[in-house]
Amino acid sequence: MFEKIMNYIKDFLENTPNDIYEFSIILEDALVDDYDEMHNEQPRATEILADETPDICASAEPGMKPEEIEDFKRKLKIEYDRAMKAVV
Repeated sequence: MFEKIMNYIKDFLENTPNDIYEFSIILEDALVDDYDEMHNEQPRATEILADETPDICASAEPGMKPEEIEDFKRKLKIEYDRAMKAVV
């Protein structure tokens, strides 16, 4: 599950849609719903990802401007990279 979520984030970062709101809701829900399974697979990386990422997702709104989307992506990439460094 951890790998699935990380691949979902990676695909989003590489192929960002014009409206990121749906992605943000799905990711935020997955971090809650799949937390235990992800934590069993990669405890530290999951903890890192679950720390700031839900707040980043909550900042997304429908119809965001391109510069707001780029800011969202920048923040998400930081958390993604931090989590990837903790993968064992």
